[in-house]
Amino acid sequence: MAGVTGLALIIMCAGSFLFYEFVYFRFWAPEGLEGLPEPDSYWPTTPEWVAFLGLWAIGLGGAIVAAMRFARRLIQPLEAVATAARRVAAGDLSARAAPTKASFAETRQLIEDFNHMAGQLNRAETEMRAWHAAIAHELRTPLTILRGQIQGYVDGVFTPDTPSLQGLLVQVEGLSRIVDDLKVLTLAQNGRLELRLETIDLAQEVASVVAVTAPMLQLAGVSVHVDLGSVVIRGDGARIRQTLTALLDNVRRYAAPCEVRIETRVTRDHAILRVCDHGPGLPKGAETQVFDAFWRSDASRSRESGGSGLGLAVVQAIAQAHGGVAVAMASEPQGVTFEIRLPKL
Repeated sequence: MAGVTGLALIIMCAGSFLFYEFVYFRFWAPEGLEGLPEPDSYWPTTPEWVAFLGLWAIGLGGAIVAAMRFARRLIQPLEAVATAARRVAAGDLSARAAPTKASFAETRQLIEDFNHMAGQLNRAETEMRAWHAAIAHELRTPLTILRGQIQGYVDGVFTPDTPSLQGLLVQVEGLSRIVDDLKVLTLAQNGRLELRLETIDLAQEVASVVAVTAPMLQLAGVSVHVDLGSVVIRGDGARIRQTLTALLDNVRRYAAPCEVRIETRVTRDHAILRVCDHGPGLPKGAETQVFDAFWRSDASRSRESGGSGLGLAVVQAIAQAHGGVAVAMASEPQGVTFEIRLPKL
């Protein structure tokens, strides 16, 4: 700032000399000055130098004051961000940069963006810890059963027979299902869930799933009604069948005995796969949480039913991988309606 001020003063003085020497007095000098004697030199006199240096000192002082205020407004927010960044790097994800009132709009935006990023990291860390705890909780029960049963066989306490081995197989299948669901969710969150896209008819995919699951649903007291309109989409048939199987399994576990209606429709914007049951329904406001991994409306009932809390999260992940979305809403007079809305062909 001091250099800029001094340079501006030098240019001003030099420009004045050049202007009067080569332009003004030669072409535009007023008539009243024609009789004046020619000056011996145009070099500034001592009083003029004093005036020039005084003006330069005043300008320099103003430049220093302005530079200090500018630097303070610029550096303080950057120091706040740097301090908070060091704390975050050291593992303190609760660190935030404190905004300053006198900062520029750009530095205020920098602080806001940094604090938002730190908040995202903090939430991600919290969610990761919750996931680890939930996964360990889900795996503990089947692993404990398997370990106790196998240890009983080894110690001769239990005698291996068909029913007990079938029980172990059920626990192994439950573990496999949890691992597969976690794999799907992880791939979907990383944008790496691969789909084998082809032209399929939703009605045909639904019919094939209903044919396989209807006997199991009837044993649980669930009566199935279908209303299938031809809906042609570009999708992965196996993944679509997986989503419907998860929705029907959810009905069997938590809504039986009841009626369930399965529909396929085409709207102006979407291809719709709808599953509507008349079970006990969801708590008020839970429609936005039901697709969260490990979420349960009734933890004790879910444990007894054997659910892992991942099925509906997988449904949402597959729907989003197709460029669609899964939504839940209350049915009338009671129950839950799940809709998978996919891009139509």
